[in-house]
Amino acid sequence: MNQYYSAGPPYIIHIQDVLQFSKRWLELVPPTYDEYPLLYAEMFAYSMAAADLGLKHNLIKGLFMGCMIPWPRADREGEMEALKTSAKIYASTVVGTRNASLDGSVGRSEEGPNSCFLPPLTPPPFLHYCAFYSFAAPYPQENGNRNDSPTYHFFAKRRVDDDIVDCGDNTTTKPLEPFIASKPEKIEGGQKDWNVLAICAAVRAINYAKRNGCKA
Repeated sequence: MNQYYSAGPPYIIHIQDVLQFSKRWLELVPPTYDEYPLLYAEMFAYSMAAADLGLKHNLIKGLFMGCMIPWPRADREGEMEALKTSAKIYASTVVGTRNASLDGSVGRSEEGPNSCFLPPLTPPPFLHYCAFYSFAAPYPQENGNRNDSPTYHFFAKRRVDDDIVDCGDNTTTKPLEPFIASKPEKIEGGQKDWNVLAICAAVRAINYAKRNGCKA
């Protein structure tokens, strides 16, 4: 089942399958929610509808990444080290304590999401827009030591205004920053450095879209 139906966006589906698939998908969402409301019913109903109709997917690994998938999967040509350094730069920049030894030209906030990643690391083609990403600051060092009273920086999609790219409102054209809390509202699992870069990519993607979309 996982080989063919445990799929995530983006999806490509043949036009001849769309009607029967979308109808079955719609039928399965309410009973899925009723059975277990804590699940994302539309997501699981998608997989169930595909399996029920025998619409096998060809899954492509590495096309999208997010809170449910470790990334990078392996240390290829220094990618893991670049991941850690990129996360440290962004985390320290957000809290205003950038280490002077780090390259100040990397990860500038006025750039798009690609600016979050040091080479040879490249961002995944698609980022899973998860419900919540967070990290604690000061950012923990390799020895795992944490501050006794950390501040939590996070990106939560339900906190973002619906009119975030409305160019007619001065309040929505201000750059978006990660949200801040004195205690963690929720901690997602996964790789901590990746969580930092997911916040960076989501925030800078929104700001890049706002800045360029409102130029006119």
